[in-house]
Amino acid sequence: HKPELALRRALELQSIQQPDAALALLHDVLGSRRHRTWSPTYESIMITYLNLCLQLSKSREAKDGLHQYRNLSQSQAPGSLEKVIRYVMEQAEMKCAKAKANADAIASLNLTSTATTADLDGEDGAPVASP
Repeated sequence: HKPELALRRALELQSIQQPDAALALLHDVLGSRRHRTWSPTYESIMITYLNLCLQLSKSREAKDGLHQYRNLSQSQAPGSLEKVIRYVMEQAEMKCAKAKANADAIASLNLTSTATTADLDGEDGAPVASP
């Protein structure tokens, strides 16, 4: 596949809820030996590829894709490689912050429910021993 056509097809697959097929297609394009000259399309392919990897929680595929992209762009477009790596780091930091917020919310709910249970235990009319 040509990179431009593969990107368009992957976006179509993603829109019809087939992210695994889209990921496989983009992986084939990144690993292809046929089209090895860097073009701006590859940057778009890589960002779409990484989004799919994050969506599907496929870190090994993301790492492999980054290696393939590094080999492709390192000599011809190092600025593009830097942009893609910065994008990955931003996405990882956002995902980490979201997970931390969820964990904090769950922890606060657990503390609230524990405190409510303790309050109910003390309100049943039985004397509560003070420390």
